[in-house]
Formats: sequence, C-alpha cells, structure tokens
Amino acid sequence: MIKKNEKGFALVLSLILLMVMSLMGGSLVVISSSDHKANNSSDEYQQAFYVAETGLLEGEKDLINYFMGAWVVVKDDEGNTVGNERSPTRGLPPSNSISADTSTACYKSFKNITLHGSDPSDKLQVVKHIKGISFYELIEPIFDELNDIEADSKEVEREKEILEKYTYEYFMVNIGKAPYRESGSSIASTSVDIVQEGTAFRIYACGIYNEDDVIIPLESVMVLPG
Repeated sequence: MIKKNEKGFALVLSLILLMVMSLMGGSLVVISSSDHKANNSSDEYQQAFYVAETGLLEGEKDLINYFMGAWVVVKDDEGNTVGNERSPTRGLPPSNSISADTSTACYKSFKNITLHGSDPSDKLQVVKHIKGISFYELIEPIFDELNDIEADSKEVEREKEILEKYTYEYFMVNIGKAPYRESGSSIASTSVDIVQEGTAFRIYACGIYNEDDVIIPLESVMVLPG
C-alpha cells in the first residue's frame, strides 16, 4: 500500500480557515457599519419630519394671531396708558402682500409651486415667509428645567448639539374663499352645523437638518372665518 504524503496539509487548511474567518469578520464589520449609518440617517429624517410639523403649527399660529388681532397699548391724549385692545386686523384674514424667497432649498422642495421667477410678478405671493428658525431655541426651556446632574451629562450635551442642527421654515398663501363649517353648541335635536364662507390658506413648511443635508417638506390647508 502506498502511503500518501500529507505533510503541510494541516497548515494549508488552517490558512484557508483563517482567510474565510477574516472575510466573514470583515463582512460583519461592513454590515454593522452600514446598519448604524442607516439608523442614524433614519433618525435624522424622522426628527426633520417632526420639525416640519412644528413649522406647520407655527404657521397656523401666525394666521390665528393675525386674525384674532395682536394686543396694542391704548394711550390717552397725554400719553398715559389707559388699557389694551386688539389691533385693527381682528377678524380680517391676511392677504398675500409679499413675494416668497424663491432661493431657499425649502421653497424649491415643493414641486407643485410654479411661480418662481426672478421678477416680483413671477414670484409666489405669500402672507409671510419665515426662514432659518432654530428648533433648539424653541425647545430650550425643556432643557432649562433639568437638574444640574442631568444638565451636565454627556448624553444631554450630545442631544443639544444634534438638535442645534435643526431649523424650520414656513410660508403661508391666501388661496381664496372656501366653505367654513361652524359647529353649534345647542343640544336641541333640531340644531345643525352652520356652513359659512371663509378664507383658505395653504401652509408650506420644511424641517431642515444641517442646513440642507435633509429637508422634509410638508403642507396643510387651514380655513379661517370671514
């Protein structure tokens, strides 16, 4: 019987197994890194969505404040303060009085807007256009309520640094008359909701991360009476 020469076989097999394990380990590192990056990106998009919703709410609040009328100080002929009253805008829906800034990344994110020329007549006319508002400054009072130990933690500092990169932008457009349903407070069986003519506004808002790395555009419609 001829005996086969198996010298060095164990070494070759060990090298092959080592190479296979190295490739598997490298693949796991790449997959883990990709998953971590994807999770971070998903978090940024999710947070930007919430920031965009904040922009919509701020736009709605602006419209309501205008409609309700801001409080102004009333003085007599001698300059003495005699009280406060609502401004003359009370009960009047705002009109489109300015041109939107068509250069912002947020504005360009809304593909349904066709007016974006360089001349004022070619630009979208809006009620108001607010840009570059810090989301962190809006929620900063929440951090102020933390105790000293919580406020000095590295996790809180890291969260602040992340939130400081988020901003929001919004603009509102008066889009004309629309039905406005006013609910009655009577409990009588014959009571019905009253449909009146109101004014509709389209609100555009964006949540923005790190200037324009992530932009989430949202829009809504709000109807005011009158």
